[in-house]
Amino acid sequence: MNPNTMYNIKYRNTLIVLTVLIFQFFGCKQVPEKSQDVGKLGKVNFHHVHLNVTDRDSTIAYYQKYFGATEVKYRDRVDALFTEKSFLLMNLVDTAPPTHLGSSLWHIGWSGVDGQSEFDWRVKEGIAVHTPITPLGNNFYMYFRGPEKEIIEVWTGNKNHRFEHIHLLSTNVDKTMNWFESHLGLIPASEEVKYFGKNEFRRKWNRLKINNINIIVFGKSVGEVSWWPNKEIKPTDGSAIDHIGFSTENIEHLRNKMRSDGLDIVHDIKIDPIHGMKSFFVRGPDSLLVEIVEEKLIPEGIWH
Repeated sequence: MNPNTMYNIKYRNTLIVLTVLIFQFFGCKQVPEKSQDVGKLGKVNFHHVHLNVTDRDSTIAYYQKYFGATEVKYRDRVDALFTEKSFLLMNLVDTAPPTHLGSSLWHIGWSGVDGQSEFDWRVKEGIAVHTPITPLGNNFYMYFRGPEKEIIEVWTGNKNHRFEHIHLLSTNVDKTMNWFESHLGLIPASEEVKYFGKNEFRRKWNRLKINNINIIVFGKSVGEVSWWPNKEIKPTDGSAIDHIGFSTENIEHLRNKMRSDGLDIVHDIKIDPIHGMKSFFVRGPDSLLVEIVEEKLIPEGIWH
């Protein structure tokens, strides 16, 4: 073989080996670390709405009767309500909690099918009405008052009877949506501008889809509307609808990430003495209190 040819082959092979070694050191070394980091976070799921109630039994009876929730013994230790893929948990308080209206947590909502008959039936059965049945396009919405005057909407747009949404108010819709995407991995499902009503007004809204729950975020309308807080948005803590909860299988990792991102960790990780779950609390946008629970995805995580 020509000496020059042999030299070229050896030189080429040396370059290949060096390239592989460099790739292994700088490339392959970093990829597993990134994959492990993503794996530690895991998928975040919707877990619960937490109410403050003066009478747990009457609250359970109310949501069973009017909204088809199922009574369960959460973690075999405390009465709670189950709604398809999430829970209504309750803190027992001595005096009636203040209203959540005026906070960023506007209301919780169920779906409906036949708006008028469902409204008439609930009224006949004695439910307290906040807002009578109202048409919106081809559908209807109506608001009711719960045992602690918490607001519950029924919206007929999705044609079922499931627990369907959480409705939030935001001083900055884009900032709120970015918070849920950056810190919980929730991707916005839609965005649009609506015009409707006798006095037309404009509002920007976004929807987050998590499991079977929609989180709807409304910004302040151009016109005057009754549902927007008159003053600065207050914290949800201690009100009739105290907070909302999400779950993940590694809360230490998520807590550390949120802390490094500069979020306000309101209560660090501990075991809830009443409900027996491992969780921490973080301050969300517009003073929304958010709980992060260590839990497996339902149905596997129902009875843990």
